[in-house]
Amino acid sequence: MSTKTPVTFDYQKRLAFEEAAQEIADFLRQHYPNNKPLKAKFPWKYIRPLSAHDARWPYLSRARRRTVACAIQLCDVNRFHLNVWDVSLTAGTMWQWHCSLPVVAVIEALLYEVGVQEGWFATGTKFKKAIDVGNSKGVYKQRVRDDLHKVREFRNEIHLYLKQAPVEMCDGKPTHYNNAVKLLRQVEKGLADYFKRKKT
Repeated sequence: MSTKTPVTFDYQKRLAFEEAAQEIADFLRQHYPNNKPLKAKFPWKYIRPLSAHDARWPYLSRARRRTVACAIQLCDVNRFHLNVWDVSLTAGTMWQWHCSLPVVAVIEALLYEVGVQEGWFATGTKFKKAIDVGNSKGVYKQRVRDDLHKVREFRNEIHLYLKQAPVEMCDGKPTHYNNAVKLLRQVEKGLADYFKRKKT
């Protein structure tokens, strides 16, 4: 079986980018807020348009699909920065946690909307119960259920008083973000399969 050869960015270009970014950062640190922000344009076409997600969640209302697609656009922005910047120490850990939040929010929205729509639970049901019910309805297996609870608890650290362990130094790997994205895909596949079975 063939494996893809990793493609690396030209070192000199990366070095020039880092130097330009540092120059901009130094300027902003010295002169902001007395000067206007730089307002450089975000890279074109990296953020997928809302229309790219039209068929992704056919079981959601049009209004809800748009809201969830907007959250995915935020994930696109976060993914770009995760791939570009190496943020270290505790700031990097907290930043990667922050990037994971909209991914978990999308998972929650999908499970909640389908659960209410299908009559699995009442309006206002908490994320914790929605995860358990999704498992009981066969949307995903116990292992995925357990992993969903882990990211739910990770998301809940938005309430800082709930965070028990000290913030660790960043290891340079966006593990929590990648896990959340993997779980989102598993939930999406599980829900798509559920509605296919429902039609037959």
